[in-house]
Amino acid sequence: MNASTYMQSLLWCCSSCGFVYQGGQPKMECPICEAYKTSFIDSPQHIEAEIRETFGDDLANSAEARDARLARLREGGHLRGFRVKGRVVEAVNHDRTAPSRTR
Repeated sequence: MNASTYMQSLLWCCSSCGFVYQGGQPKMECPICEAYKTSFIDSPQHIEAEIRETFGDDLANSAEARDARLARLREGGHLRGFRVKGRVVEAVNHDRTAPSRTR
């Protein structure tokens, strides 16, 4: 893939792990960290161009590239205001907090 191809396509970045999904709407969950679809943000093109120049197209979703992408997004203030950061798993409560039951 050359630079003009990915610069014109829609890129979604997972704000939890830095994974980039290229194309239409992202899937319901991130394939890396299983964060919900709402944690994907529109990836700024200048940041993505910088990451791909550094790591290359083949390694754009490597662990190092994802970490660098998240660092650049934080520096630019692109991650502020996003509430959903991952999956919320219900804790085991053994009916201690069930509101319909009284003891």
